[in-house]
Amino acid sequence: MRSLPLEGNSHLLGKHIVYFETSVDSGIERARSEFKKGDIAFLPSTGSFCFFVGDIESSKSMTLIGKFEDNNDELKNVKPGDVLRLYEETT
Repeated sequence: MRSLPLEGNSHLLGKHIVYFETSVDSGIERARSEFKKGDIAFLPSTGSFCFFVGDIESSKSMTLIGKFEDNNDELKNVKPGDVLRLYEETT
């Protein structure tokens, strides 16, 4: 949370993962490899934040960090190179 906001160019991994790489350096906690549509996970080996647009069993272990509150179908329209931004909304 201290690193927010973060942004980077998007990458696609198959049809189920949209991600962007960051300089965040953190270990893995409560590793898992099965994710559901709407999950958000952190991949420590590359400092990437991954957004799942479908259910998937990943070959890499990641840390689940959150879920989408709203419909995440917009991520299906993301193209490689689009800028993604992760930030904390304050009220």
